[in-house]
Amino acid sequence: MDALVSAALEEVSARLSAGIPVTDLWAALRGALEAAGLPIGPAVKRAVWARLIVLPVISVVLGEAEAEAEGPVVDDPKVGVEDAERLGMRLVASAALRDNFLGMYDLRHSKSEMSAVQKKALQRVGASRTSGVTQNDLCKSFGMEGNNFHYIVQSLQSQKLIVRRSTIIKFKGNGAEKEDASQNKRVTNTNSLYLTRYAKDCMNSHQRIEIIKPGLLVSNEETNIDDLQDGTFGVNSDNDVSIHDYLPAMKAICDKLEEA
Repeated sequence: MDALVSAALEEVSARLSAGIPVTDLWAALRGALEAAGLPIGPAVKRAVWARLIVLPVISVVLGEAEAEAEGPVVDDPKVGVEDAERLGMRLVASAALRDNFLGMYDLRHSKSEMSAVQKKALQRVGASRTSGVTQNDLCKSFGMEGNNFHYIVQSLQSQKLIVRRSTIIKFKGNGAEKEDASQNKRVTNTNSLYLTRYAKDCMNSHQRIEIIKPGLLVSNEETNIDDLQDGTFGVNSDNDVSIHDYLPAMKAICDKLEEA
C-alpha cells in the first residue's frame, strides 16, 4: 500500500497547481495497481483515499481547475471517495511538494529567485515526465527567440533540474521518403528535455532520440525548412519515438575503410 500511495502522490504532484480530479486518479494509478496485484474496486479506492487525505501536503479542492485559483478547500475528514467523485473534487499537492517533484529541494532557501519563465519552463518539462518535451515546443510556446530561450534551458540544466537529449524530428508526409534531408526538408534537430529524475540515462554520445511525426506535410515544395525550425514539436503519444544508436553504422564504415 505504501508504494501505491507514493505513486498517487507522484500523480498528484505532476499535475502541479491544477491538481488531479479524483475520478482521473484511478486510471493514472492503473500501472501501480497492476504491479501491486490489486483491482480498481471500492475497497482499494477507499484505502488509498483514506491515506491521502490525512497527509498535510495534500488538499481536497472543490470545483474545476482555473488558471490561478485552486478553488475552495474541502476541510472535512469525513468526506468519502464516492462523494469526492460525485462532486467533482480534485486532489492538489502543496507548493512545497510540487517544488520537490520538480527537483527544487534547495532553491526555496536560495538568495536568488528563479525567473517566471524559468519556473514555467521547468513546470512544462516536469508535467511531461518520461515523455519529455522538445526544446522547440517550449521556445514557441513562450514566444521567444531560439537564442534567448537557449539560456533559459542552459540555466535549468546548470542547476541540474533538467537534462537534454539530442533529438532529430522527421516528418512523415505524402510522397516517397528520401534519405537526403536537405532535399525533402522533413528533418530538424532539437533537444528533448526531461526532469533529471525522468532522464533517459541509458543513452550514450552515439545515440539520439528520433521522433517521427505523421501527416504534417503535404508536399516537399509547399514546406520550407525554416518553417520547421520555428515550429512546435512536443513529444506525445501520436508520434513514433525511438532511440537510434549510430555506433554500429559508424563502425561498419570504419571497417570498410580499413579493408579498402
